[in-house]
Amino acid sequence: MSILKRGKSYTIRFRPFGELINITTSARTKQEVKLLEAAILTACRAGDYRGLDPVAREACVRMFKNQGWEIPPDLAGRESVTKELTLWDSCEIFLNYPTIKDSKSKWRYIYCLTNLVKKIGRNTPVRGLWIPQIRRFMADRLSEGASPATINWERSTLSKLFGVLIELQYVDANPARLVKRLPTKSRERQAYVSYHDAQKIAATGPRWFRHFFWVIYYTGMRRSEAFYLTRSQVDLTGRMIRLGADATKEGHAKRVPLRREAVAVLEEAMRVTSLETDRVFLLQDAEGVRPPSIESVKNPWRRATRALDVEPKPTLHDIRHTWRANARRSKVDPVIAERILGHAGRELDVSERYGLISDEELIEAVDSMTFDHGESRIWGVGT
Repeated sequence: MSILKRGKSYTIRFRPFGELINITTSARTKQEVKLLEAAILTACRAGDYRGLDPVAREACVRMFKNQGWEIPPDLAGRESVTKELTLWDSCEIFLNYPTIKDSKSKWRYIYCLTNLVKKIGRNTPVRGLWIPQIRRFMADRLSEGASPATINWERSTLSKLFGVLIELQYVDANPARLVKRLPTKSRERQAYVSYHDAQKIAATGPRWFRHFFWVIYYTGMRRSEAFYLTRSQVDLTGRMIRLGADATKEGHAKRVPLRREAVAVLEEAMRVTSLETDRVFLLQDAEGVRPPSIESVKNPWRRATRALDVEPKPTLHDIRHTWRANARRSKVDPVIAERILGHAGRELDVSERYGLISDEELIEAVDSMTFDHGESRIWGVGT
């Protein structure tokens, strides 16, 4: 018996029934995979699979299927397994599923699942979750002020979760697919946040949030790109952030030039270090130094925007729209601005595809930008 690491995945190499086999796991640490191996071996040798947790059960079912073995009744039979499978258990299975755990959208899935669990209840049996409850969830979120786009993301995440459960034979149907998405066309939103209000926002938040906000403001980066930024992606000397294809929404590598103000912000942020992570933005308090959770952005943002004299209140994504407006009003070449922002699903025209844009051109473009182009204004609804 042995444990191998191939890429980002751990593989168990063992003999549960005498024959040497491999099974790829979704475990994130060697300790997790050791516990998983012990649980599967114990169940196989005892012939009793009822005590397996959802993750071990999924790995065990996959092992039997891959080997073409007949699946034992208490492993295949769903009555004893899925009757009490809760929404919380399902979230754990979903987030550890091979195609999900390494997805660049995982942070968004976690955010959506947090809201689903909070409203629907962590102990709600997933087999009892049906169309009326999902519609009620969406209506409640809308009444709380969540945008249709955000609610549609949450519905889509729930649908993906049910899709995984169907693949693993925990449930037979996906009720989320039967619930229509909310319309967003009539609720399009446009926004501009003034430099004066940007200063107010930054002044209100904790240290890590202040750095995080100014980087988004001066670069136009997406929230997830900035939030998960690592030191290895930042070149302060060359004044450039280099994001790989796995770190961008559009799935293409991207260069983000840095104004000198952004360089200064990043230099200050990177003075806080941790041996546990390469992340740039770190929360430091009495409990130590650690990366903040994506949820940690919400409270500082609400506090910061509450005092602004503008209605409706801006969202964090509005800062990206503000960067685009500042670039346009500063007469930045639209091709360069679009390349810096990086827009998913947008095809490059011939001049963009064959016209190499140098690092120097990108830096020159952001250096030419000005950031005080009028008062804050938000119009339209949603995000």
